[in-house]
Amino acid sequence: MDNPAGSKGTALVSGRDFNAPSPDPKATTATTNQRRPLYPNYSSVVMVEPAGLSIYHAMQLTGEKRFSQGFTVLANYTFAKTIDNNQGSGNKGNATSVTDPRNQRFDRGPADFDLRHVFNFSGVWELPGKFQSRPAQFLMGGWSLTSIVAWFSGFPFTVLSGQDNARTGQGGQRADMIGDPYIAGSRDHGALAAQYLNKAAFKVNELGTYGTLGRNTFRGPRSFNADLGLHKDFPMGERLRWQFRFETFNLFNNVNFRNPTSTVTSSNFMRITSAGDPRILQFALRLEY
Repeated sequence: MDNPAGSKGTALVSGRDFNAPSPDPKATTATTNQRRPLYPNYSSVVMVEPAGLSIYHAMQLTGEKRFSQGFTVLANYTFAKTIDNNQGSGNKGNATSVTDPRNQRFDRGPADFDLRHVFNFSGVWELPGKFQSRPAQFLMGGWSLTSIVAWFSGFPFTVLSGQDNARTGQGGQRADMIGDPYIAGSRDHGALAAQYLNKAAFKVNELGTYGTLGRNTFRGPRSFNADLGLHKDFPMGERLRWQFRFETFNLFNNVNFRNPTSTVTSSNFMRITSAGDPRILQFALRLEY
């Protein structure tokens, strides 16, 4: 089954500093407040206004085998794109969310949570096996196997300058790209974590500018995860039963990196310093009554 989907948000909360000074390549950060239009009475004045927008459109494919003959399967794939125009897609309206207060379109780009490809698979299989002996059936019959598999492409990230070179007191200024950001060839996990993209391809923004790179221009590493569970119910009378569960998360112990540090002035620039959980095994015993 396939299904197109889409949504549009308008008049969303957005925070803009309408008392920000104009970019000035000759100014210094020491004079930021003095150059504000309403100085000396006010410094930064954030105006919360309904200027935000979001657009989502997707193609969704779903395949399902309903429970029969002891097993059921559900799989779905989504090819999607989400766009908005705030620095932080989860903006709560309590801080500045616009980089250039004179041009909100400057922040238009993929949302922070935009995932282009998402695939999920889940299934339940009642393992076959009937035993004539009641003790054997009690111990070895009635087991069920469950699985959840998820694969998705990387989350977007913005390469930031880390300096107020626009001299406006505004955060979120972006880097300038001066070379090829991609590193050719196949690389192992260690090399990928040490330098995700070519650091030499970026520099801090030129004085008097907000940077030339767009918001959320690049994508972090993709992720793959498979969970597996084995469980069985042990009835103890009419209303009482024990359920034994064995579960493994990240069955194949796959390395799922997070996004790299993406601020040019950081000592960890383009290094990946965190990842998802490794393989986890757990046993559980639950009483139901």
